[in-house]
Amino acid sequence: MQDRENAMDDLDALFGAARARPAVPSDALMGRVMADALALQPAPRAVVAPPAPPQGLWRGVIDFFGGFGALAGMGSAAAAGLFIGFVQPTGLSDLSAALIGGQIDSLSLMPSVDDLIPEVTP
Repeated sequence: MQDRENAMDDLDALFGAARARPAVPSDALMGRVMADALALQPAPRAVVAPPAPPQGLWRGVIDFFGGFGALAGMGSAAAAGLFIGFVQPTGLSDLSAALIGGQIDSLSLMPSVDDLIPEVTP
């Protein structure tokens, strides 16, 4: 038991001496480390720009509208406009009659799905 305590005291003294003197590498060591690091770095290469993609008609149209996202929005708006113009919901025709100055009997502000489908009489 006494030997173990003596060993611990010796270790404490050794660690205390190591803490008292900080380990600072010499300038020669740091110079060799930096020389090795610079020797192992790859040489810089010239930056080559990628070739420009060929400009076609569709690429010009997409760039004109501002990209794919804006073109998708324009396509959706066009499809909705064609649908509304072709189907002519009854609420829309009543509203346009009211704006023109015609007389309407009733106006449904909360239309159902049936109002979007025109009645076809044979």
